[in-house]
Amino acid sequence: MKKLIITICLLSSIYLPVIAIDSSQLAHSDTDRYKISLEEAINMALDGNIELQEQRKNLGISQNNIKKANALKNPQVQSNLLMGPIGKGNSSQVGLMLPIEISKRGARKKAALTDLSYTENKIKDYEFKLKLRVRTSYFNLLVAKSELKIMQDRRELLEDLLNIAKNKPKDSPNYEIEVLQADMKLKKQDVNINRVKMDIRSAQYNFNRVLNLSNNPTLYDVKDYSVFGQEFYTQLNLPNYEELEAIALKNRYDIKMSEDKITKAKQDLEVITRQRIPDLYLSGGYAFAHDGTSGAYVGAGFDIPALYRYTPEIKNAKLEYDKAQLEYNSITNITKNVIHTNYDKFIMAQENVGHYKEIVEESNKILNLSKQRYKKGKTSLANLIIVEHSHQELLNEYLEAVRAYYNSYIALLQEIGLDNFTIDIDL
Repeated sequence: MKKLIITICLLSSIYLPVIAIDSSQLAHSDTDRYKISLEEAINMALDGNIELQEQRKNLGISQNNIKKANALKNPQVQSNLLMGPIGKGNSSQVGLMLPIEISKRGARKKAALTDLSYTENKIKDYEFKLKLRVRTSYFNLLVAKSELKIMQDRRELLEDLLNIAKNKPKDSPNYEIEVLQADMKLKKQDVNINRVKMDIRSAQYNFNRVLNLSNNPTLYDVKDYSVFGQEFYTQLNLPNYEELEAIALKNRYDIKMSEDKITKAKQDLEVITRQRIPDLYLSGGYAFAHDGTSGAYVGAGFDIPALYRYTPEIKNAKLEYDKAQLEYNSITNITKNVIHTNYDKFIMAQENVGHYKEIVEESNKILNLSKQRYKKGKTSLANLIIVEHSHQELLNEYLEAVRAYYNSYIALLQEIGLDNFTIDIDL
């Protein structure tokens, strides 16, 4: 009986129906998507990105630190009540003591203002890098869609080839082989299309992850359908190296932040050095004796830093100042070197896109001519498939050339410190 039950279960598992899954039902359907332009995506990220909102909270903290640095010390209540016979000849006192800092509040406030400038530049730097990340994720999604377009166009061609093969006389040489070859290629293309669709979904999730909008269940999509037809090979009149360096030194927020660090380190040195200046204490109040005599008292004193001169703190502040200067020099030197590298990469990638565009146009002509020759029986399906495969590889290479061009464009923007150049394309 046990063997019979096991056999029935095995047979049931073998003959379970295969359930086809529609890719549109995965996680989000197409109706959940909202197509947005690159400009809309950047504005949405600047308005609602959660990480950016977190960074902006530091601005309020820095503003409060200015008030904290400029604060006055609170007065102290003091009393001196004498008890017993000694109180008959001496007075008791009740009054206030006010600590007064000498030449310290102004230096602290300047340092806090510089810290505010650093925070502002840090937020702007985050906004700048966020824009570039949105651009890159938008473009990557567009590239994935371009790959799908290549696959779908190829499927139409393969389907056309299958129909041509089927419409040939059945007694023609290799009729059955050519039909099977064309059918296999078409089915394999469907597999490749499904793979690319999953790549598109992954790129779309990454695009929305970069946007990182709070409490927004919408899965956003890009408005454009592919990179084809867009003028990626537009020639730009880029400035020379020296002008690019000047632009970078003027616009890059990390360089501005490094300059703020130098200023802040110098001001921190000034703040700690002024700790050696004695602070003043003023006091005053009401004095009275047990015999009914009353009056007032005043007093003054100094907090003299004689036993501890803040020498370790001063030495550390000098070292921090030296470190800030070295950091600035390092950033500027690396920037100059990388600008040269990225500039050359951009120029070469731009030229390659132009070359590939011409090659693809020529390959497309060869493919159309070969297709007509096969239809007329002047060439075999195997030869046509070789031509078609070569054309497919050229399209993929063109797409990679466009990707390299765009990545070099983004890298150049990042080094220069601009989120967009004078360029005819929106990307």
